[in-house]
Amino acid sequence: MMDIKGKNFLIIGLGETGFDSAVTLARSGANVRVTEIKNNPEIEEKKNELVNLGITVETGAHSIEFVEWADTIIPSPGVGLDAQPIQWAKRINKKILSEIEIAYCLSPSKKIIAITGTNGKTTTVAFTDLLLNKAAMPHVTCGNIGNSFIGEIENIRDDTWIVLEVSSFQLEYIGYFRPYIGVILNIADDHLDYYDNFDQYVRAKSRMFANSQKDDWAILNYENHWCRKIGEKTNCRTMYFSSKNVIEGVYIENGFVCYDGEKVFSLQQFEQSHLFGIHNLENVMAATGIAEIIGVPPGIIPEVLVEFKPHNHRMETVATINGITFIDDSKATNVDAVCRALESFPGHNNIILILGGKDKHISFEPLKKYLTSRVRMILLIGEAADRIRNELESTGIKMEKINNFIEAVDLSMLYGKQGDIVLLSPGCSSFDMFNSYAERGNVFKTAVKNLL
Repeated sequence: MMDIKGKNFLIIGLGETGFDSAVTLARSGANVRVTEIKNNPEIEEKKNELVNLGITVETGAHSIEFVEWADTIIPSPGVGLDAQPIQWAKRINKKILSEIEIAYCLSPSKKIIAITGTNGKTTTVAFTDLLLNKAAMPHVTCGNIGNSFIGEIENIRDDTWIVLEVSSFQLEYIGYFRPYIGVILNIADDHLDYYDNFDQYVRAKSRMFANSQKDDWAILNYENHWCRKIGEKTNCRTMYFSSKNVIEGVYIENGFVCYDGEKVFSLQQFEQSHLFGIHNLENVMAATGIAEIIGVPPGIIPEVLVEFKPHNHRMETVATINGITFIDDSKATNVDAVCRALESFPGHNNIILILGGKDKHISFEPLKKYLTSRVRMILLIGEAADRIRNELESTGIKMEKINNFIEAVDLSMLYGKQGDIVLLSPGCSSFDMFNSYAERGNVFKTAVKNLL
């Protein structure tokens, strides 16, 4: 499928995926170089490891000579479409492929369950991982959840299921990549700081099914307009899940989540789990579809609901102080995720909402329908604060600008009362003030716990 031995591969970026790609390709007989714009102690340590394997690495800058040398360019996830090496590669017609494409070609198993979506990917991947653990089905779980697909190749056998979290960035540069089950949880405005427009983002997501054949599966959210549009064009079998309509597939009826007439678990069982909100119910419904296709006994899903805990910074209760509950939803890096978070609460007008961060140029107008009945105060932080204020001031909700989360906690204690919820659900990425959404969430949690 792909000729690797003796070919020249250039890796852009020396994060975990770039490092794993370089090592795996070198061990497979390729000639490998790496270019990394950053230069810090962690990067230097990785560089030294690669140099010891005979791999040439440049740090602190990109050079066009590296691009000219390569037969194939592999950008790490998150390398922008307008990054200089990508521009050079396109100008001189170099082949650009993502790491998941290379891993797909090297993998002895093609039993791939690939999960994407604007929101909910990691939770659904982790839930599916636990399902397969409980069912004792051989599998690896990898991708954007933390460990790269290519880094897991040596752990994959012919019968291994591969549960893979994929992003639109990775789907951008596939060739032969073809999941047996492709899942799109939802599509909403995001990454408009990366893409030129929303249509370009949707096209990238739809590439999940670019190579699908009639025996493959697409699992799609029936309630999402863009998922429905993609479903109309797929060449494979399609299964929908719906939290609002009774459909063929996975749906809710009489207090139960059902699959084609059979009850799988009750809404009461879901409400007693560690998961929270309609968006997480939809994530479990998508995992239910996966379980039905691959033969996980349906009785395992209620077991997993009892045991499963989502990753940190996803509607995570930090503490309740003087009757005020602080919730860390730092992973809500787009407006749709904030809408879903607010939708999870009844309309008691008791939320102090913390919004803001690096501006991704996404409109906050869709929040208005959720704000007036649920939110009585908004604390604005970061680069996007002024734009958010301008878009939401017509709601009449009190807004204050803050410099840090210590101020946020202090103001919450000043204005809050028993039964209130302080919700960090920023609707923006974190890179104006923090290195990641996780660091942002941890700083918020520390500010809260300092009150204790």
